[in-house]
Amino acid sequence: MSDATLGPSAYIVLGLIGGCGGGTSYDLKRWADTSVGYFWTFPRSQLYAEPQRLVELGLLESRQEDGGRRRRIYTVTPAGREALRSWLDTPAGQPELRDEGLLKLFFSTQATPGMVERLAAGQLDLHQQRLAIYEGIAASGHGTMPTGTDPLGMGLLYERASVAFWREVLAGQPGQVSS
Repeated sequence: MSDATLGPSAYIVLGLIGGCGGGTSYDLKRWADTSVGYFWTFPRSQLYAEPQRLVELGLLESRQEDGGRRRRIYTVTPAGREALRSWLDTPAGQPELRDEGLLKLFFSTQATPGMVERLAAGQLDLHQQRLAIYEGIAASGHGTMPTGTDPLGMGLLYERASVAFWREVLAGQPGQVSS
């Protein structure tokens, strides 16, 4: 099996299942929503399709419950752990920032009057909300996953910087953000 057949969603599935010791597709969605979903955007529908594909590749095993809802429980195989470790050991690619607020700000000279202020106020509110979530996670002393919380620090820095930036835009002084 070539690592080229695996994309980020496959590694998300392998990492979440491996870190939590097994689970259902619904568990994957729940775990992603409270962990990697904060910093990696992807269609959650992949968390329902990808596990079966990984079973076919021999990277996950599945068993179906005998009774009740007959949910399918997935666990990582040794080959799946090796694929995840191999991916983790390769250098990460160029960082990507996809921020619709910044995209709109870029084209704002073509907008109606007041658009920048409305945009900045809305973005400021969104980033303050996300910052409050991250601060709550940090105050609890742990992330929601047993796989590590180091990205939380970056999330806090990013949201604090975003709050400062959008405050400056709202004040009519973009680019004056102090570091």
